[in-house]
Amino acid sequence: MNTAVDPLSSTWAHFSAQTGRSLSARVAGFTAWIKARTDQGLLSFDRKLVGAPTPWATIRERNGAVHEGLNFVSSDYLGLSTHPLVKQAAQFAIGRFGTHSAGTAALAGTHTTAAALCEGLSRLVQLPHVALQPSGWMAGYGAIRALVRPGDVVLLDDQAGSGLREGALRSTPRVLRYRHLDIDHLQQCLQRLRARQSDDFILVATPSLFPTDGAAVDLAALRSVCRSFDAVMLIDMAHDLGCIGPDGRGEAGLQSVAGEFDVVVGSLAKTFASTGGFVASARTDLGDYLRAYSPTHTFSAALTPAQIATASAALQLVRSPEGAARRAALQRAAVALRASLTRHRFRLTGTPGPIVQIPLGNEVLGRHVARVCAENGLLVTLLETPLVPRDRCALRLQVMAGHEPALFPEVARKLAEIVTQVGREGSTTPAHDLDADRRAESAESEFSSWNRT
Repeated sequence: MNTAVDPLSSTWAHFSAQTGRSLSARVAGFTAWIKARTDQGLLSFDRKLVGAPTPWATIRERNGAVHEGLNFVSSDYLGLSTHPLVKQAAQFAIGRFGTHSAGTAALAGTHTTAAALCEGLSRLVQLPHVALQPSGWMAGYGAIRALVRPGDVVLLDDQAGSGLREGALRSTPRVLRYRHLDIDHLQQCLQRLRARQSDDFILVATPSLFPTDGAAVDLAALRSVCRSFDAVMLIDMAHDLGCIGPDGRGEAGLQSVAGEFDVVVGSLAKTFASTGGFVASARTDLGDYLRAYSPTHTFSAALTPAQIATASAALQLVRSPEGAARRAALQRAAVALRASLTRHRFRLTGTPGPIVQIPLGNEVLGRHVARVCAENGLLVTLLETPLVPRDRCALRLQVMAGHEPALFPEVARKLAEIVTQVGREGSTTPAHDLDADRRAESAESEFSSWNRT
């Protein structure tokens, strides 16, 4: 490690291009960086949840510190992971079927109880075929790997997540980006592609609700543009399906376009209180093809009976009157939190929903703010590189149906005081080694070159 690099202002990119024949040479700088941040309580990841992901929770930091407070770090949006019916379903499945799937989904790993879960998800997304996947990340990655060949083109929103991005990069060198949420830019890209090679297979992939900034895509406009240029549409509904929209149909339901996409992928680890993911397709034969050519389906262990039972019970609740009441409570909480933060002059991104982002910009500021928040009973997530571009650091607050809106004025007041206090203490102006910064910028440029048009 270059000792001139300030350990608290450095990012992952300072160490991502290390070379050398030994493992120690490659990891030494990163290890020292992690230790320095851990020792000062400024490591914003590798935290552990103590107990259940309830609105008031406890986390243990990597340095051993334990913080209790309002939980804005968990994605159990409707609070179903602690619901008695969900827990009973998991316990019954373990008692009857054991704890293991005993194989990959391509062989004999999928339990027969999965059929009912797939049928329920099919009704929710209004697409006829659903296959389960080991995780939401694998659902997006596996679907793109199954569909895309080296000569094909993939267009991604430039804030598309890792699963979609990695699936595209492993499938074809022809991966292009369009500006975040900019459907006009997408249309221009498609026009240029079709003008040059009209017969190309083109896949457009985007989350419907972005987990970083909480912004929603204009899905109706996206559908119209893709159909105009004969582009296949893949929508990732990990963060909105089940927790917002009429009957829990997510942004697609809110925008009256549910069931009108070629492929939908999603996660069971947010609203549905389990782990795993799924791929839904508009045609049954496409579903068979996706299963046959998805490496995550073929080579990963299938979901266990307990995971399936948990998600099935949560799905039943999502579609019940109780689920509708919990979605309404989540929406009230999201609106109230945003209103309180806005009154304290926080500049927010996105739309009212389970994700509220507070841009901070400077990563050193963000690291100190996140630590002080935890010390003052506010458990928040720090988004920093590589989750977001450098100097686009932000706090993410994930709202749950069980959060009490009456607490939010005090939450906003405390957050405003913490940001002001940390800023006054000068943590935003650390010393930098310019050569190290240039190396970091070069590494980040190399990392992000996938999405350049």
